[in-house]
Amino acid sequence: MDQLNHNTKISAAEHANLWSQYINDSLSRCILRYFVNHARDAAIREVLQYAMELAEKHLEKVSHFLTQENQPMPAGFTDEDVTVEAPLLFTDTYMLVYIQIMAIHGMTRYSGAIGTSIREDQRTYFMQCNSETMELYDKATSVLLMKGIISKPPTLNNHQKVDFVKKQNYLTGWFGKRRPINAVEISGAYLNLQKTAAKIVLELGFGQVTQSKEVRSFMERGRQVCDRHFKILSSMLKEDNLHAPRTFETEVTDSTVPPFSDKLMLYHIVTLLSSAIGYYGEAVAVCQRRDLSAGYARMITEMGLLAEDGMNLLIDNGWMEQPPIAADHERLSKSK
Repeated sequence: MDQLNHNTKISAAEHANLWSQYINDSLSRCILRYFVNHARDAAIREVLQYAMELAEKHLEKVSHFLTQENQPMPAGFTDEDVTVEAPLLFTDTYMLVYIQIMAIHGMTRYSGAIGTSIREDQRTYFMQCNSETMELYDKATSVLLMKGIISKPPTLNNHQKVDFVKKQNYLTGWFGKRRPINAVEISGAYLNLQKTAAKIVLELGFGQVTQSKEVRSFMERGRQVCDRHFKILSSMLKEDNLHAPRTFETEVTDSTVPPFSDKLMLYHIVTLLSSAIGYYGEAVAVCQRRDLSAGYARMITEMGLLAEDGMNLLIDNGWMEQPPIAADHERLSKSK
């Protein structure tokens, strides 16, 4: 079985997992090198250092896998995409919030990679990645709690009882009296609020330091869209007197010196916007009130259009690295 495992060529899905991880961790390494250099709080720096060690270890392992398969190494992001000595752009507080949100993204990606991996070595590797990222999330959350930074999701203080839905108006939401939001819907809205708040800060900071007028304009547009989505998601909770998480715009300094390349900053925001579509989709899948579902549907459309414009901007600047692609047999036959 072990011999068969290593003699079997990796599948397209497994190749995609490795390629994507290399791109993402090369980006993470750039950001974390800068963060670790500037973090002053010892507990926060320890979490950031652990995250950077994971990124470096993953890059080494992916390089090994791709070399074994005689596949080219992605270009990804390098030391040229970060200026470690650039002045501080984000405070320690936001650095820790950022790494916790990125750990959530990582757990989602690694779970998906496990589900699409067949070879034993690939399954084992991504299970290890998931375990390490769970530990990173745990470390970051513990420090956030210790320092009183994190906003805990709402608590339901009313008396609960086992019950079953008896009328179809449980699903309504546009006309008449709406039922209160349920716990499953609260969970989806709150997670998306936390992720949206983190994106807003990145868009604000990146827009302040980017060298390109087009990228600056895109960052401002992205911030406005995300700010609007934050208000929509907040209204889902506040209607029933439930709180939204705190925001972190005040954790951006007044520096205008770019710590990262325009390529890295634009790519990072575009991938986060694209990921938001998936998180919105997951939330709408469990919504049981039509007005909430309609709100998510509108936000998915807006986010999709914004992400596409960002992708076009990456392509226009020659910054969009192409993933591994299937053979174009029609073109090959015509070339004869």
